[in-house]
Amino acid sequence: MRVKIYFIGVVILLISCKRKASVDIILYHGHIYTMNAPSDTIQAIAIKDGKIIQTGNNQEIIALKSTSTLLIDLYGATVFPGFTDAHIHPISGGLALLECELTDLVTQSLILDSLRRYAENHSDLAWIKGENMWLAAFKDGNPSKTLLDSIIPDRPVFVTSSDGHNAWVNSKALQLAGISKESPDPPYGKIVRIRDTREPSGTLRETAIDLVKHLLPKYTDQDRKSALLKAIALANQYGLTTLNEASAHSIDVQTYYTLQKENKLNAHINLSLYCEISKGISAVKETIALRDEWVNVPGDIKTNEVKLFMDGVVEGKTAAMLSDYADDHHNGIANASMDTASDVMVELDKAGMQIHVHSIGDRATRMTLDAFDHAIKANGRRDSRHHIAHLHVIHPDDYPRFKSLNVIANFQALWATWEDTYMTELNRPFLGVERMEWQYPMGSLLNAGATLVFGSDWDVSTQNPFYALQVAVTRRGPDSIKRDAWTPQHLIDRYAVIHGYTVNGAFLTFREKEIGTLGAGKWADLIVLDQDILTCDIFSIYKTKVLKTFFKGKQVYAQE
Repeated sequence: MRVKIYFIGVVILLISCKRKASVDIILYHGHIYTMNAPSDTIQAIAIKDGKIIQTGNNQEIIALKSTSTLLIDLYGATVFPGFTDAHIHPISGGLALLECELTDLVTQSLILDSLRRYAENHSDLAWIKGENMWLAAFKDGNPSKTLLDSIIPDRPVFVTSSDGHNAWVNSKALQLAGISKESPDPPYGKIVRIRDTREPSGTLRETAIDLVKHLLPKYTDQDRKSALLKAIALANQYGLTTLNEASAHSIDVQTYYTLQKENKLNAHINLSLYCEISKGISAVKETIALRDEWVNVPGDIKTNEVKLFMDGVVEGKTAAMLSDYADDHHNGIANASMDTASDVMVELDKAGMQIHVHSIGDRATRMTLDAFDHAIKANGRRDSRHHIAHLHVIHPDDYPRFKSLNVIANFQALWATWEDTYMTELNRPFLGVERMEWQYPMGSLLNAGATLVFGSDWDVSTQNPFYALQVAVTRRGPDSIKRDAWTPQHLIDRYAVIHGYTVNGAFLTFREKEIGTLGAGKWADLIVLDQDILTCDIFSIYKTKVLKTFFKGKQVYAQE
């Protein structure tokens, strides 16, 4: 009997030792939101091999420690699952950091001064390139070539707007590209012209950008790798641990997989493969072939998603609207006919791909929803998780269709504010009174039963999700000034937005079994914040700082 008792004791001791040895990291004394429910909080988490193995109170989790366990005292800090950015351009955004960066310069003089200094300091460059120019700084969103000629007359200049749908060039660039008053507008693009002479003004919209862009010096493979690493490091700083690349070409796919092979990707990655919808079925075949080339490569990158651009942007009057612009006699540009759009989406859906659509205008969104409807009728319903990004203007009649068609609404919430001169100087005169009330209807779509996710569209705007969170729940700012909400009918509560960044972000990327909530078996993707974004003053959310970010149990960012 004594032998039996002794044997049982030894077994219990061995099991206990094995259990303790299995914990790599314990985070304790935290205010940790699991995101399983609004009130579901815990104090501590145990991590092994990058995954959460147990959650609970301080006492029971600390009891799992062994001599090799790293104990991290959170000192009461707030913790959430790592956020998903559902629409971001990491490589192109990182490459923009190599050029004259014009972000946050909102007047003509500041923009011109920055470009002048950059050209003076880079006399060796054949081309001067600027990124993220604030289009609203120029009347009617139409910057003139003569302004650039006055500061850089001897070299070609190519400047992209912050929306990515407009470019500003000087006379030298127009000359090298052979663009004159006789040049026709390319399909789905516009060469803006001086009214009296028909000469190019210096502003190029949509596909007209490519008339100059193809002349630019090419980036190297190392440039692209460095750009992506910078982008991911910045994402980690803002608590982002999953990135949905919004428009990946073949060369971009290669960069992602190269860094995965080098074990340098500190984020889960989903790639939306670019497909030029105007080309119809031929583009679909190219995209499916690219998907098939990579989809079975082992690792943490998913490549079964496709990106389509249905239209342009309001500030360039290239967004496809159901009725004419308020100050013009046209209703924008759709990048495909309804028949072509339907054919493309039916075939992509049939191939099992997740479809990610850029849609700004109410006509573009209706066309996209109609095309998804056709795909369901042709192929039957499946777990597709198709989504529409931006959703700048939606006709109210289309709100309930997101739920009925199971289409996810992918919002860039930062833009839903009156504290934005794109809104006051360009959108207001172009859209008119009625459609101004239809912009970024996040709360309205949520109330209609839609699933919402959130992204930054960086480098169009900041990666910082706390700026976007505050705008979503105030429709103002982001700043500390307490104001009444602009278009308050579209307000949304903060838990719903955080749910969109975590639980719904995981769902969008087909990773809900791996991330999105904090619980046993999930990857230890989590962020430690300096304030509780669910209870702090609503006009101070934008001040939130990330103290630490963990990706697969590895600390990838710590505030200095």
